[in-house]
Amino acid sequence: MGNHKLKLAIMQPTFNPWLGYFDLIDYVDKFIFLDTVQLNRRSWQVRNKLKLGNRSYMFTLPVKRLSHRYKETINLIKFSEPKKTKKRLYRTLQLNYRKAKFFDEVNSFIEEIVLFETEFLAEYNINFITSIAKKLLYTTEMITLSKIDFAFNSSKGNLILDICRFFSASDYISPIGSKTYLNDEIKKFKNANILIYYQKYHHPTYNQLGNNFIPYIGIVDLLYNEGFENSKKIILNGRCYEKAY
Repeated sequence: MGNHKLKLAIMQPTFNPWLGYFDLIDYVDKFIFLDTVQLNRRSWQVRNKLKLGNRSYMFTLPVKRLSHRYKETINLIKFSEPKKTKKRLYRTLQLNYRKAKFFDEVNSFIEEIVLFETEFLAEYNINFITSIAKKLLYTTEMITLSKIDFAFNSSKGNLILDICRFFSASDYISPIGSKTYLNDEIKKFKNANILIYYQKYHHPTYNQLGNNFIPYIGIVDLLYNEGFENSKKIILNGRCYEKAY
């Protein structure tokens, strides 16, 4: 690889991701949306937390079942009630955050991404994420795996390694939750001269509506409460990465 350095992260396109997801995007050179794997219907791709008053509330995006289960990859999944679901989400945000300090600054932007017209779950989530990342002035190249000519391996560890090789990555940056299966693949990454780093994000606190602070809420909570400029700084405050070997 010579002196070539390229930090790469690979994540499934999550709905309204938490702060650490966006720090990961900002930290790497290329960010890959992994939308070619099977959907877990209880995963963060179809649901995430909002803060309503003094409690967290799980908002779910209803999706259709495909006729053939083995084809249920994320990129093929469609909403069951796209317009109804998006309007319900927007109404929920309107009612809950109308008293937030930065409501006037961010609401028209939030409206645009929440009501984004598509029937596909992955396209919706990817637009949601990339729109916010660009608004925060992140310069990371973001790539959707299903949109490129890439033949992938079904094995989880090998799939990640294959993607890293395809993009000539020198460093693979992984969320700490992937440590269990990646530890079994470390030798293969070493042989490919690819370093693994784990994200150990320390969730920062910020001004939040309600009497108590609740962490690990989706990014829209931060935007309504702190605005775009402050949000970028707050996300960075939680940054922590460590080398795997």
